[in-house]
Amino acid sequence: MESKAGAVRATKPRFRLIRSSCKVVIVTPEMAARWLGNNPHNRAIRAERIEELCDKIRRGEWKKSPPVEVLDTGRLWNGQHRLSAIVRSGQSVELRVLVWQKVSC
Repeated sequence: MESKAGAVRATKPRFRLIRSSCKVVIVTPEMAARWLGNNPHNRAIRAERIEELCDKIRRGEWKKSPPVEVLDTGRLWNGQHRLSAIVRSGQSVELRVLVWQKVSC
């Protein structure tokens, strides 16, 4: 939205996120692919990062990481590189999964 002076003003968010649950889950390549399929507006994937993570999974060097975040609608919010590495490796990985509930303001 523009003001009279031509400056752009920020609009208020139309929703807020409330933490719904956080669990440790064994994420299969099929689960990861399903979440990645619901990832419409995320940043570009970096192939080097996926290969780096994939190599760690294959060598058994996977360490706990920040949680993968999804909305209660199933939309992926954070974790596309980790999930892409799970799909590429073909191996299931233990991850923390944080689910957010989207609430209108």
